[in-house]
Amino acid sequence: MAQWLNRKTGTTCLFAVVLWAVLMLCSTAVAGERAKNVIVLIADGCSNEQYTFARWFKGEPLALDPIRVGAVKTHIADSVVADSAPAASAYATGVRTSDKFISVGPHADTMAGVPKPDAELQYRPLATVLEGAKVMGKATGIVATSRVTHATPAAYMAHVPGRDMEDDIMEQAVYQKIDVVFGGGKRHLAPKDAGGIRADGENLAMELRSRGYQIVESRDEMLKVNEGKAFGMFASSHMDAEIDRPRLHPGQPTLEEMTRKAIEILSKSPRGFFLMVEGSQIDWACHANDPAHLLGDLLAFDRAVAAALEFAKKDGRTLVMALSDHNTGGFSIGNYGSDKVYSQMKPDAFLAPFRRMKASAFALWKKMGDERTVPKVKSVVLEGWGIDLSDEDAQLILNLAAQNRKAKQEEFYAVGRVISQKYTYVGWTTHGHSGGDVPLHAFGPGRPMGVIDGPEIGRICARAMGLDLEKLNQRLFVEAGKAFGDGNVRVDKRDPQNPVVLIQHKGKTAELPVNKNWLLFDGKARPLEGVVVYAAETQKAYIPMQAVHFIRMSKEPLPSVVAGQKK
Repeated sequence: MAQWLNRKTGTTCLFAVVLWAVLMLCSTAVAGERAKNVIVLIADGCSNEQYTFARWFKGEPLALDPIRVGAVKTHIADSVVADSAPAASAYATGVRTSDKFISVGPHADTMAGVPKPDAELQYRPLATVLEGAKVMGKATGIVATSRVTHATPAAYMAHVPGRDMEDDIMEQAVYQKIDVVFGGGKRHLAPKDAGGIRADGENLAMELRSRGYQIVESRDEMLKVNEGKAFGMFASSHMDAEIDRPRLHPGQPTLEEMTRKAIEILSKSPRGFFLMVEGSQIDWACHANDPAHLLGDLLAFDRAVAAALEFAKKDGRTLVMALSDHNTGGFSIGNYGSDKVYSQMKPDAFLAPFRRMKASAFALWKKMGDERTVPKVKSVVLEGWGIDLSDEDAQLILNLAAQNRKAKQEEFYAVGRVISQKYTYVGWTTHGHSGGDVPLHAFGPGRPMGVIDGPEIGRICARAMGLDLEKLNQRLFVEAGKAFGDGNVRVDKRDPQNPVVLIQHKGKTAELPVNKNWLLFDGKARPLEGVVVYAAETQKAYIPMQAVHFIRMSKEPLPSVVAGQKK
């Protein structure tokens, strides 16, 4: 961005995001008093029986147990079973959207029981509660064990019609001016010639430094940060499974450590903060039918919840909500092997196989390398999971892995599928997601109760902060064509990786780079309070109202986004 501005103005500045979106569904949650701070923790791909499993393994109540208050319905606009992207987008924006969409309005093809969206809503960027907190002057943060550009964290930071658009997601995340971002995904910060994978040639790490961010890449570096803006990139791609982390990359922080540090930094904000924390890999463990990975990451998530509750109980003004975006794997305590013994199943016998597991199924498979033989499978599983496989079952793992490879599914999924079924008493129904309600946990002012519709989670967060989401959408996402006339707005795509919105007004041209928070107009570069979004599907550009005022040279104040306030 700085390079673009240097070419235009000779100054170093930042860019803006502009979007507008609406659609409020009926409210079913319990309203409550205002909260200064809001912390949302998402156990991706988890439901009731996973929590029960973790509780048995821990041997004592989970931190989550005392604050369970209800359940959340997870279906999306076009499917009974949710993908993380639209499910998290509903939690972030208060609007139900379509498969793979990241905080943009749904397409027209909705399923029975879900109203078709108005044409104006389709593909429009939808303002998130994190963006609202930022506009209100609160500090904001994101913590994840995945790449921070993965679906759930992305839903709070970005607006794109596909969760795989991770370069665009990272660009919007950088230009959103989020105070704290901790997780993986360093590869999306830099171009290929600087060790990353970006195709647009931008070095976002340099941009972050120009904005005063501290970029940290290890646990020790993170712990030294006490204040200011911080971007923690602890892995090129995803961070390690918790069960593998101490052995493979002990320098990576735990989810609890990242959560505590984020709270420490953000709580210095006098106006409060919003923080989203994701236990990302619980979902991947369940996709793989991997009980070892599941236990490690779910208990790590529970420790992060404990850290959030510890702060909230001392603070007295913090809403904490812990929930999942959907279930994954169809996990059960009990399988066909337990049909004749379930009524006499004792904890020690049930837990014994899992206490011997010292690595994730992914790590076991990686350790086999290219030697895909029965003896090698048996040796690796015995060493890593303490299970003495029969030759027949070792061969079955190899056969299933080969089938998975042909089906373009992960080969290592075969490990958990065979071993869970034959050597433990836990079961799975799928390597995909499942569509049941998920548990809801909450503590603090404004906490909900009962069975909640997914989009209501976003509205609960907004109400707790005193945020009006409709006003926020109107302020952050103005359709440029409506504000200035379609004939005066076009998108320069000569560099397809770096499009720029061009607006003609009274003989002058305003330039607004897509995915950034900058306006170049009348010889001046101005930072904006949001990012500029271009919806290629509808060929519409969305800009913050602040940009509209700058271009029109209006002195009118921006409308308040605080509920009940006009100005």
